Amino acid sequence: MPILSFRHAPRRLIRGASAATALLLAALASVGGAQAQAYPQKAVELIVPFSAGAASDLSTRVLAKALEAKWGVPVRAINKPGGNTVPAVNEVMNAKPDGYTLLADGPPSSSWLDTAVPDLPFKVTDRTVLGVVAFTPLLFIVPTDSPYKTLQDAAAALKAEPGTFTWTSLGGAGAHDILFRQFARATGVDVAKTRAIQSKGGSEAVILVAGNHVKLGLATPGGAAAALKGGKVRVLGVAAPQRLAELPDVPTAQEQGFKDVEVYFWLGISGPPGLPADVVTAWNKALAEVSAEPSFRKDLENVGLQPLHLDSKAALARISRERAEAQQLFAK
Repeated sequence: MPILSFRHAPRRLIRGASAATALLLAALASVGGAQAQAYPQKAVELIVPFSAGAASDLSTRVLAKALEAKWGVPVRAINKPGGNTVPAVNEVMNAKPDGYTLLADGPPSSSWLDTAVPDLPFKVTDRTVLGVVAFTPLLFIVPTDSPYKTLQDAAAALKAEPGTFTWTSLGGAGAHDILFRQFARATGVDVAKTRAIQSKGGSEAVILVAGNHVKLGLATPGGAAAALKGGKVRVLGVAAPQRLAELPDVPTAQEQGFKDVEVYFWLGISGPPGLPADVVTAWNKALAEVSAEPSFRKDLENVGLQPLHLDSKAALARISRERAEAQQLFAK
C-alpha cells in the first residue's frame, strides 16, 4: 500500500488538513486556558487563630479588604481562637492544598508554637509560607514615676537585685516572655531568678505597670496607647531596628546597647504543605503590590500596625531564626 506524503497530496487535502489542525490547536488552547485559570477563582478563607478585635484579626481584615479589591473575589477573615492557636493551625495544615483555606499567621502560631506546645499534631516547618505584610514591635514601659529613665537604668537594677525585679509575663513562649528573656540574657541575668508577674493579656499587663505593681512591662504600641496618652506610663525603649514615627524621641533597644533585643509581632499568610507554585507566586505578587498601596498602609496604621513586606523566602527565613531563638531562650 503506497504511503501518502503531503508533498504529493492534492492541494485541497492540504488545505483541509491545515484547517483541521488550526481548529484542533484552537480547541486545545481553549481547554488549556480553562485548566490554567489564574488563581484565585473563588472565595479565599483566612483562618485567624485569635478572637475578633485582636490586632491580628483587625490587620487580617485590612488585608482581606485590599485583596478583594485586587482579585475581585471574596477574601474572608474567619476567627477560630483557642487552644494556643493549635486547632486553627491544624485545620489549615490539613486543608486541601489549593490556596483557598489559609492561615493568618504570626509568631505565636509559627515561630514560637512548638516551643510553647511541644506535642503538636503536625510539624510547624511543614507549612507553606507565603509572606509577611505587617508588624508591630513591643515596647519596654515603666510607671510614670519610675526611677528608670533608660533601658540601661532598668538593666542595672535587674543585675543588682534580680530576685526583686518584677516584670509582666503572659506565660509560655509568647512575645512578652521572649522579649524579657532577651533583655535578661543581654544583661547577663538568669531569668529564673527574676519575678515574673503573670497577667491574662496585654491590656492587663499595661494596667499592672500603670498601677506601679511591676518595675518593667512589655506592651505593643496599640496596647499602651491609652495609658501613654493619659500619662500613666513611660516608654524606655522600642524593641525594633528603627524608632517609631509616633514615638520619635524614644530610642530603640539597639541604640541603647542591646543588640539582640528585638521582637516583632508580625502578620503573615501561610498554608498547608504542598501549595502549588502558581498559588505561591500569586500571593508573593499580591502582597508586594498591596504593601505599596498608600491606602493599605494607612489602614494598617489605623489598627496599630506598621507595614512590613517579606516575600515567601524572606518570611520563611525569619520564622526559622525566631524559632531557633525561642527554643534557645526556653531551653531547660
